[in-house]
Amino acid sequence: MPKIDRRKQVLEEAARLFSTKRFDEVLMDDIAHQAGVGKGTIYTYFADKEELYFAVVFEGIRRLNEQLQRKAEHLQDPEAELRRMVHAIVSFFSRNRFFFRLMAHEDSEGGKGKNRKRWRAEQSIQREAIEAVLQNGAEQGFFSIEHPQVEAAILRGMVRSMMIHAKGLSVEAMVNTIMRVFLQGVRKKP
Repeated sequence: MPKIDRRKQVLEEAARLFSTKRFDEVLMDDIAHQAGVGKGTIYTYFADKEELYFAVVFEGIRRLNEQLQRKAEHLQDPEAELRRMVHAIVSFFSRNRFFFRLMAHEDSEGGKGKNRKRWRAEQSIQREAIEAVLQNGAEQGFFSIEHPQVEAAILRGMVRSMMIHAKGLSVEAMVNTIMRVFLQGVRKKP
């Protein structure tokens, strides 16, 4: 198996295992066995389990961020673009619960080190992408935005709350609820 394929296989199996177990429950031996490589092979690519874990995390977050940064062909409808972004985030975290657990841990712990700094940088990409859509929508008269950075953070917080409290809801139901509450609030219309 070529070297790049081994690394990819290790990442895929590590992601699968991390998605079903807590970090401390996943053993490097299990990853090696599932990937069909020797344990030493893993250490040629990754210094330790934490580095492997973050490699899995950053690969997934990179793909999500690429989706969020992709500009709609026509930003004529900022609400549709915002919905697309919320759908991408909710879908990603629904499929990859361990990313969400890490996000919650890193946000509350305010960790240090290169991985944690990169984690915060990746989160900034998400927030900035949401801010850009909100600002674009405000410029077009669709949204009333006073503090784009704060309002983008509120939207991300709504996603986080939904992931914690909305067990059993479909992705579509979660996205619909987030969009309704974010754009219209909960006040009943007369």
